[in-house]
Amino acid sequence: MAHASQWQIRIYTVSELTAQIKKSINSQFQDVLVEGEVSNMKLYPSGHLYFTLKDDFAMINAVVFNYYGRYPEDVMKDGIAVICKGRVDVYERRGQYQLLVDEIEVKGLGFLQLKFQMLKEKLFKEGIFDVSRKKTIPLLPERIGIITSPVGAAIRDMLKIISGKFENMSVTIFPVKVQGDEACYEIVEAITHFNKTKDVDVIIIGRGGGSFEDLAPFNEEIVARAIYDSEVPIVSGIGHEIDFTIADFAADLRAPTPTAAADLVVKDKRELLDIIVNMKNALRQNMKGRLEKARFSLYQGAMELKERKDFIVTYRMYLDEILNNLTHGFTLYFRDKKGQIETLTQRIKDLSPDNILKRGYSITVKRDTKEVVVSTGQVVKGEDLLVKLHKGELGVSVQEKHS
Repeated sequence: MAHASQWQIRIYTVSELTAQIKKSINSQFQDVLVEGEVSNMKLYPSGHLYFTLKDDFAMINAVVFNYYGRYPEDVMKDGIAVICKGRVDVYERRGQYQLLVDEIEVKGLGFLQLKFQMLKEKLFKEGIFDVSRKKTIPLLPERIGIITSPVGAAIRDMLKIISGKFENMSVTIFPVKVQGDEACYEIVEAITHFNKTKDVDVIIIGRGGGSFEDLAPFNEEIVARAIYDSEVPIVSGIGHEIDFTIADFAADLRAPTPTAAADLVVKDKRELLDIIVNMKNALRQNMKGRLEKARFSLYQGAMELKERKDFIVTYRMYLDEILNNLTHGFTLYFRDKKGQIETLTQRIKDLSPDNILKRGYSITVKRDTKEVVVSTGQVVKGEDLLVKLHKGELGVSVQEKHS
């Protein structure tokens, strides 16, 4: 067996050789896109996702660090086809190469759409989209704030709609970028401005149509939270009818387009005037009907009052007649009773003992017992008696008795 010294070549340690392989691979595969099928997927408590990316002939281990919170939980599943963007690295302790994934795109579902779904799910769980917390849009706003680009068809169309439906409507435009990395910050600044100044009754956030990437500023979390925190009601009119953004879900009212947003916020003055005229006519007719009904009720009341007055007059005469009869009857009754009383009084006077004594009669009583003596059998000889006369009394003594 030949010795290494005979070969006159460098002898590597395992670590040195692995490091050289790592260096070579890293330099050549720094930014690669790899398409394959996901298998053996496992999400660790640390938040890192490990899986195998394979096709019909080969496989490679892959890892996404800090996966949790970056993507919706249910996006990655075994068996789905994905495109991974990242770099190839060597895990020296095991002598294995692997793909360190920075971004994942499910085939048919781009990264921005993944981000959109993840944010939508997050804000939905927080209640940002709850219907119960949405504010009512004023029926007749006096001042409207518009957050949009100062150039382009969107602002022209909105102003045309507003002026056509309600001329001289107060409109304040806060110009912002509606595309690009800085757009979301300008939109938040505009919302904050209108809430501080309190000089508008409703806010419209609008922009014309565009690609999913063009609408990205309206899918930012800071924009959704600014809309949610706004004390002024916000109407969103972003993109076309088929476009939905996070801002649409957070807004108090979503319109399919910018022009539709202006149309929803502003009522047609002519229609309002027609409604007012119709309401005025309806009120006049209603009042006329009520007056006619009240007049008829008053007439009926007057007739009933007259009938009652006639009734009262008739019964007043009847009562007068009854009262007169009662008075006459009582007069005759008391006159008759007075005569009876006078007769009885005279009889009482005639039967009075004083009158009898006045005619020469007397009353004899025993002195001791005052018993009236009406028979000789009541007294004995020598008994003292009193004789009552019309005037005065006599004291006598029984001398004789005769039956």
